[in-house]
Amino acid sequence: MDTPSRSTAVRRRRTLAHVVLRDLAETGHTTVPSWWEPEIEREFGGLDGFLAELSRQWWTAYAAHLDALIELGSGGPSQAWRDLSEQLPQLRAVLDSYAGSPALAEAERRHCDVLRWTARRECRPAA
Repeated sequence: MDTPSRSTAVRRRRTLAHVVLRDLAETGHTTVPSWWEPEIEREFGGLDGFLAELSRQWWTAYAAHLDALIELGSGGPSQAWRDLSEQLPQLRAVLDSYAGSPALAEAERRHCDVLRWTARRECRPAA
């Protein structure tokens, strides 16, 4: 049996997520239309897996942008959220449309756990 590598699967998933988001932007939908269900089921195991991927994309972009703002001294969490919402409006709109989803609630819980753990860490002295 020929099993794709993890990196190949990740690229394939990101590509599908990007294509679906582009389609949603072009059609004006903020929820996934039924014509995407077979591919999403095959690739992500269903809508929850797809939403978890979108959530990972959002939180990864958010963390990177927040880090840059803090590093440059030009903003904080609220600014990062606003900026990213402007830069990735379709992604934010889809996540907002599914705000009550258990998959997104779990993703947010995990993200908050990471933030709490990070906030409790001792600062290392500068070199």
